[in-house]
Amino acid sequence: MKDVVGIYRQQAVDFRPRWFPVLYLLHQQSPLSVTDIAKKLGMTHPAINQIGGAMLRAGLISSHKDTKDERRRLLRLTEKGEEVVSELTPVWNDISSATAGLLNETGTDVLEHIARIESSLNKQGMKARVLARIKQRQYAEIEIIAYQSRFKRLFDVLNREWLEAYFRVEPPDEVILSNPKAQILEKGGHIFFARLNGDIIGTAALKKVNDTTYELIKMGVTEKARGRQAGKRLAIAAIEKAKVLGARTVILHTSPKLTIAEKLYRQLGFIDDNNIDDSAAEYDRCTIGMRLDVNHWKKSVIDNTEKSIGI
Repeated sequence: MKDVVGIYRQQAVDFRPRWFPVLYLLHQQSPLSVTDIAKKLGMTHPAINQIGGAMLRAGLISSHKDTKDERRRLLRLTEKGEEVVSELTPVWNDISSATAGLLNETGTDVLEHIARIESSLNKQGMKARVLARIKQRQYAEIEIIAYQSRFKRLFDVLNREWLEAYFRVEPPDEVILSNPKAQILEKGGHIFFARLNGDIIGTAALKKVNDTTYELIKMGVTEKARGRQAGKRLAIAAIEKAKVLGARTVILHTSPKLTIAEKLYRQLGFIDDNNIDDSAAEYDRCTIGMRLDVNHWKKSVIDNTEKSIGI
């Protein structure tokens, strides 16, 4: 870039290398809106505004409102801009030839590698790639442990925090929260806790409905730990436990307002089922019934779930 600036100065042309994409695009298609230019070049709207402002001051482009939509600003090359294109086209050809010669000398086609990288980034951007690894690391950091009597208070606290944030604690909730051992464990169910760096951050329970069906209930994650994969880790632990116990189906009830939770359940393979035994009918809050075929869950769902950037 520094050398090309020197080339332009030597040719006595007031032009900046970073202006080239916009200038060349407007030479091919003109006029275009700032939004269209940003989209075609894969650049941000503010970046095009900045470059366009500099080119406007240099007299290379003009700006006017779109007659069909006054909210849109259209850019087009001025006569001076077209003259610069004509003057610099031979120079750009020389730059291209010199670049090709450099690549031949090194025996490495850097541009081809860059094109491959860009193609891969078009399939999945860098943000998504980094977030995926963050989610994988966070998932691995969470430890799942079984219920212990000393965790009874935490089971109550975590669920109340979640319920009070979105709904209210109802009488059926009080029955379970006041005595989880009798209401869940002694009836063939299981309770799980998510631990991160020594702290309990979430909980979930697996309630036995019958020998082939279990229900995922009372899953809550403390607010400060949400988004760190604890919900997914707890749900998967519960499903895996149900599978070990010989369950064919895991059911659950969620709310239409809990969009993040619903997204997680669908990622895990749960589907809508309004025909399941509605154990949530005793609650005032609106619920959605969902079920999971445990026998087909592992091979068809979990691999895709672990690859997703998740929740």
